[in-house]
Amino acid sequence: MVSSPIAGFIIVGLVLFAISRPIIHRVALAEGKPWLIRIMMISLILHLLAAPTQVYFVDHFYNGVADFVRYENKGAFLAPGFRHLNFSIASANLGGIVNNGSVSIAAGIVFAIIGINQIAGFMVFSWLAFLGTILFFRAFSLTFDGADQRRYAYLLFLFPSLIFWTADISKEAIMMLSLGVTCYGAAKVLARKRGGFLLVLLGVAIGVMVRPNVLLVAMGGFTIAMMFGQSAVQRNASGAGRRVLRATFFGALLGLSIYLTLHYLHSSGKSFSLEQTAKNNNGPGAGFGSSGVPYSTSLATYPRDIYYVLFDPLPLNAHGTSQLIAALENSFIVAVILLSWRQLKMVPRAMFARGYVMMCVGYSLGFMYAIAALGNLGLITRERTLLFPFLLVPLCIPLSPKGQRPRYEWELRRRDRLRLRNAAQMRRRSSGYGARPPDGRLATGG
Repeated sequence: MVSSPIAGFIIVGLVLFAISRPIIHRVALAEGKPWLIRIMMISLILHLLAAPTQVYFVDHFYNGVADFVRYENKGAFLAPGFRHLNFSIASANLGGIVNNGSVSIAAGIVFAIIGINQIAGFMVFSWLAFLGTILFFRAFSLTFDGADQRRYAYLLFLFPSLIFWTADISKEAIMMLSLGVTCYGAAKVLARKRGGFLLVLLGVAIGVMVRPNVLLVAMGGFTIAMMFGQSAVQRNASGAGRRVLRATFFGALLGLSIYLTLHYLHSSGKSFSLEQTAKNNNGPGAGFGSSGVPYSTSLATYPRDIYYVLFDPLPLNAHGTSQLIAALENSFIVAVILLSWRQLKMVPRAMFARGYVMMCVGYSLGFMYAIAALGNLGLITRERTLLFPFLLVPLCIPLSPKGQRPRYEWELRRRDRLRLRNAAQMRRRSSGYGARPPDGRLATGG
C-alpha cells in the first residue's frame, strides 16, 4: 500500500489552495458574480478534505476494497522511471492504456511530480475534478447569460457525490475535468462563441483514453443538440460552410469515441451487450455486495432503470451505514426533483431555446440507460457522479418569479420565440443590435 506522510500531503494541500485562490477570483470576476467566491472556496476546501475522508471511508466501510488501490500501486511503480524521463510502461503490466491503464499512468505522472504519497495524490485528482466543476458552471452561465444561476452553483459545487467520489485516484476525477472542458467548449459552439472547437478537442483528448464510452454518450448528446437544438434563425446565421465544418468535426470525434469504445471492449474481453455487462457485474465475493440489480435493454423497463440509478436505496430499504448515507443523498435528489417541477415543465421549450439544455438532457437519458447495466448499486452510486452536472441543468433552468410576466425566451412557446427572434433579426439589420439580449430576456423588453 502507498503511504501518506503527513508533511507531504499538507504541503500539497496548501500549494493547491494557493494556486486555486487566484483562479477562483478570476472566474468570479469574469462572470461578474462576487457571490461565487464564497461558494467555490467552500467547494475547494471540501474537495481537499474529501481526500483523507475517502481513505478512511474505504478502509472502514469497504474493507480496503477499491479501484484506486490498483491505480496508486501501479502509479508508484511507474513514478521513479517517469521522474528520470523513462516513460516505458512495459514492466508495469497495465494490460493496455485504455481505461484502467491510463489512470495508472496519470497516477505515475502525479507521483513523479509530488512524490509518492497517497493522500497527496488524492488531493491532486480531487483538485482536477474541482476545476471540472468550474468549467461546468461556466458552460451553464454562458448558456443562461445574465439569468439567475445561484441554484445551479450551489448544487454543482456542494453536491456530496461530486465531492466525495472524485476525491481519489480514479476515472471519475479525470473524466470530471474532461467532461467539464468538453461541455464548456460545447456551450461556446452552441452559443456561437469563439474557441469552442479547441476546448471540445482538448476535453476529448483528456478523457478519450479513460472512458471513451462516456465521451461517446456526450458526443451523441452534442450531435443531437447541433442538429435540433438551434432555431432556423441560428442555423441560417451560421452559414452552410460552417455547418458542414461542424458536422465534419463532431462526426470525426464521434467516430473516434466509437472506435476506442469498441477497441477497449474487445481488448478487455468485455461485451458490447449491456445485458451481458449486467451479468458480469453480478456474483459472489468482494466488490459484489450490492449486485443483483435487474436490467433489461427493453425501453419498457427504462423507468425502473431510472429508479435504480437515481433513487435506490432510499431510507426505507437501506441496510448498513454506507447504504444509509447513500439513501440520504438519494432522498435529497428526490426533494430537488420535486421542487423543480416548474423547471421540468419548461424543459421542452428550453431545449429548443438553448441547445446546451438539449445536449444535457440527451446525455442524461443515454447515460442512465447505459449505467443501469452495471447491475451493481455500489458501482452505479460511484459512476453516476458523471451524470449529475448534466442532470442538474434541466433542474436549474432560470425562471421568472411566480405571478410575474415571463422574462426569458425559454418560457415562451416555440412559435412565439421564433416570432420574436425574427423580429429581433429585422431590427438588428436596421439598427445594429443583436438578435437577442445577452441575458436571454425577451427582445420585447418583457
